[in-house]
Amino acid sequence: MKKKVKILLIALVITIFIFGIILLVIVNYSAAPYVTNVEISDSKRFNDQVIFNVEVGNNFFKLDKNVWCLITEDKTRPARDDERWVKANDGYCSFTVPSGDYNVYVKDKYGNINDIDSQKVEINKILEIKTNKDAIYMYKGRVENLKYELVTIGNVNEEVTWSSKNEDIASVDSNGKVTGLNYGVTDIVLTTENGLSKNVTVYVSSFITKPVINFNKPYISCGQFSKEDNELIDKILFDRINDAGYKTRAGVIAAARFLALEFNYRVHYFSENGRLDNYAPYKHVDGEGRYYHRGLYLNEYKFAELEKGASLVGPATWGCKIEMFVKLPQYTYGNKYPNGLDCSGFVSWALLNGGFDIGDKGAGENKDHDDLDDLGTKVKITAELMNSGKVKVGDLIGNNGHMAILAGWDDKNYYIAESLNTTAGVVMTTVPKNKLLSSSLYKHIILMDDVYKEDGNYTNMW
Repeated sequence: MKKKVKILLIALVITIFIFGIILLVIVNYSAAPYVTNVEISDSKRFNDQVIFNVEVGNNFFKLDKNVWCLITEDKTRPARDDERWVKANDGYCSFTVPSGDYNVYVKDKYGNINDIDSQKVEINKILEIKTNKDAIYMYKGRVENLKYELVTIGNVNEEVTWSSKNEDIASVDSNGKVTGLNYGVTDIVLTTENGLSKNVTVYVSSFITKPVINFNKPYISCGQFSKEDNELIDKILFDRINDAGYKTRAGVIAAARFLALEFNYRVHYFSENGRLDNYAPYKHVDGEGRYYHRGLYLNEYKFAELEKGASLVGPATWGCKIEMFVKLPQYTYGNKYPNGLDCSGFVSWALLNGGFDIGDKGAGENKDHDDLDDLGTKVKITAELMNSGKVKVGDLIGNNGHMAILAGWDDKNYYIAESLNTTAGVVMTTVPKNKLLSSSLYKHIILMDDVYKEDGNYTNMW
């Protein structure tokens, strides 16, 4: 009897054990997988999003332990066949998401779905530093203020620090005021509290000088400037024009002031070599002198940009000798002189670089051709005109046969940017206000509002 009871007890234990295992397997198969950890980290690809990493586990009595994850701002439980489910890889699901509150769901092969409490994702970071310039161009002593903007998400510390990589070349104060000290190239670095930085390259160049009237600047010499030199000088010119406003009155003024004042070398006078079309009574032309492209004409690489037929006896960059085919007291017809700009060549160059391509125009009144006199509104210079408020810096000024740019004025003087055979090149001429009406060189003003349309950031003085 005792033996039978013992056998029954053993059988019962075995039965309970088997049923327990079966029940455990059934429970495991019907149990949803689970989330063991959620990690949130910055996205290297998207500044305004984060990586949402979900670590998942599954119950051990399952033949297929694959797990899928889904995160959503919608609190509605997702369907088993929702296309947004992402299969876990080595126990992890990853999502790239913006800020928000997310519910995390996990499911297994057998359709069991589990969720956890909402996970709030907050992005508080500086995405980008924007500066008003990526490069600034300075002469010794020039001061320029850099401006910046922080692109942010959330709540961040917006404090920044300024530093110079080489304070012997350029310094910067806590407000972004940069001062050029010595020739060379360095970087100004703007750094945020979280370590994000932006570099602005500073060029302190011997090619430019503080804008002052100086008739003793050295002339451009032939072959003086390398391709890299010419490219840098062009960048400086374009920087000044862009600050003033390309395709505005101020842009033309900036171009004229750059060549007459800030450029550290003087452009030679070269008479009437600028026209691509022959004007009677001249029998020869050489159009390259005006240089019909933006920038300065200082290196042979610019030859490739010349118009077809622009060079009769050249090409020759500014400063290199070329035949002159006009009779003037200072020049002999057919002799070679350093290439440069005549009066209309300089004005055309300034207009083109400021954003106004006026084509092939000379100075003077000619019924058979459009000339600079035909731009804007031509008005005789009178005391009434000069006091009317109609005349602005940037208007053209001259007479029949000469054209220049009114490039500034103050209480006592008018300042006229021009190229003359008598001044032997591009200069800034000072004309006392009480002498303008008696001048034989300046008889008309060409009012240019109808040409410029916009004034830009122009000033009456530099």
